[in-house]
Amino acid sequence: MVRESKIKELTNEKVTSLIDTELSKYGFKFLKSKRQFIRQENGFNQIVNIYTPYSPLVYDENTEQIHLVFNISSQIENPDYENWCLEKFGEKNHLSNRIENLTSQVELSFQDFGSESYYEPTASQQFKHNVTVSLMGGNNSHKDIVPITDLLKANIPNLVSKLKENSNILHIHQNREYPFQYIYLLVFGGYNEIANVEFQKYYDHLISLIQTKIKISETEASGYIEELNRLVKGSRKVTALSFSNPFKLSVKISESKSDWFEFSQTTKFTEILRLDISQFEVKSLNINSNGDILIFADNNKVIKLNSKGESVFEVEIEVKKGFDKIFREVPTGVIKGTNNFFVNNYIITSDNEFLELPLPIQKLKKGKLQNPHVIDLAFWDKADMYLVIYEDNFLAYNKNGELKKVINIEEKYGSRIIVEKEWVITQKRDSAIKILNFDGETIETYEYGNANNYYEFSPNYQYLICFFYSTKSQFHDLKNGKKGTLWAHPTFLKDYKEKMYNDINHNFGMTIAKFSPDNKYIVGGADHGKYVAWTLPQLERVELIPQHDMITLLEPHKTTRFSNDKSEDIITKAELINLENQTFLKNRGNEIRRINFFENGDIFITELNHGNYILSWDRNFTNLTYKKLEGRLDFHSNNSMTQRTKTEVIIYEPKYKLPPT
Repeated sequence: MVRESKIKELTNEKVTSLIDTELSKYGFKFLKSKRQFIRQENGFNQIVNIYTPYSPLVYDENTEQIHLVFNISSQIENPDYENWCLEKFGEKNHLSNRIENLTSQVELSFQDFGSESYYEPTASQQFKHNVTVSLMGGNNSHKDIVPITDLLKANIPNLVSKLKENSNILHIHQNREYPFQYIYLLVFGGYNEIANVEFQKYYDHLISLIQTKIKISETEASGYIEELNRLVKGSRKVTALSFSNPFKLSVKISESKSDWFEFSQTTKFTEILRLDISQFEVKSLNINSNGDILIFADNNKVIKLNSKGESVFEVEIEVKKGFDKIFREVPTGVIKGTNNFFVNNYIITSDNEFLELPLPIQKLKKGKLQNPHVIDLAFWDKADMYLVIYEDNFLAYNKNGELKKVINIEEKYGSRIIVEKEWVITQKRDSAIKILNFDGETIETYEYGNANNYYEFSPNYQYLICFFYSTKSQFHDLKNGKKGTLWAHPTFLKDYKEKMYNDINHNFGMTIAKFSPDNKYIVGGADHGKYVAWTLPQLERVELIPQHDMITLLEPHKTTRFSNDKSEDIITKAELINLENQTFLKNRGNEIRRINFFENGDIFITELNHGNYILSWDRNFTNLTYKKLEGRLDFHSNNSMTQRTKTEVIIYEPKYKLPPT
């Protein structure tokens, strides 16, 4: 096969030089680092890209000619408009208008190739190549190829003309694909009267659409109500218009259905409140010891409800100037030792005050936005301070939100604050866990195996386990310094891989693990649906085996095997296998995604990610119950439990008071 580097070399020599000769006549310059031609006109960047398809070499056996196929794409961009959006709205609105795509080819000779141009592909590389080519429709599926002479003499001048024509704000507006596209671009260009008319049309359109949708379903209308909110806020920032939104999104109390969960004879939960959240896309939900509920939803909406489900506080977190958007995965929760909630670097107190912990401003390259996400947040009662890990800094704030101390902790990966020990946990990437004190000084370092960068401490902080990628997870006794190895998959056993996983040879790491509240055992879940536990301190391994009926409910694993241009589906069902007088569960998928404990570890539950089943177990590792779920279960600091779907949240309380987990 021809090396990729040779393809790039031929493209530069045979194609780029030809295109450069033509485009330079019109003032285009070639940027070698970006492999594109660019010209600036009327505030727009006109860009022409050259690239090759997956299989660019075509050989004609009849004529014995070889050709290099290449593609040309073109678009216009406006960096000034993007910066204007950043200034006005705190975020970039990328403008990239695609103009035209062309395909052509140049003739090569066999003298263009030397012995260094080729390599012998491995069987795996050859297989991937064949599959890719077959999915693309074969090696010679290039259509609509423009002869190179026509490309240079006719298509290139025509392309330049189209780029010029489209480098005009009014032209872009008049030829928009969607009715209300590019309204803000009109404001940027100074076409305010036209923009105001378009804003009014869009506002009237949304009002009418919402009125129609809301008769059918509030859920259907919710997205348009949110869009109307964005229009109202956005137009106020750049025009004198003052639209209002007559529709309000809200969380509503639903009628109770007296639902319940029973995980054992003593571990029961009963429904106390049911909420309709269908108007929001909820990112997270937390409950404090007072029973107050904090919902963090799309568009950075924060809603606090009291224990009865009544709204007591709402705010929408604005994107800070110079910062990127807050994305989906941000830390939220109840601040330990308080009834205050936090969302990223914002605090909602028990008295419904809203406090920002301002993040230090970084010096970044022009146009680059600062990361808005913190890694961890805690409250240090001893010093009456909020503590935050942001990037590679450990930050301390007073209760008024004023930054008082910044300590560089060098490594930001896997960072965590443990207030009760006055520890900051960081990682030397892919090699070790580091424990620092609150002055940033190293207390101890614990090494781990290949990419085992997940970790858990026991509740009494005597034990530490490191796990994830490697088949062997590391166990550390912090009290006596002893080390151990946890095998979620005991691949060292004879015939274990051959009988259980004969068609795969990787990913036997543990992906989740938790210590019991009484520090007596560990529960873990590994790749390929492995459920396991270890007793402490002996580290005796126990295979967790569900009830027989539950095993039959586990989702079968489907793979497709390709051979001689044919495909065959292979179905693998869960079953029990006996090896060396031990019983193992052969499973695929159905992996554990959450583990929770009750009654000081007498009962624990495992929630599976396929089929949404939840299984309960006792401390003898016997599967007691199983139940199919809708949505997800979460457990909270007041011992309550929630079941959340896209449209509702059900809150349950323990029938008997359970100790904190």
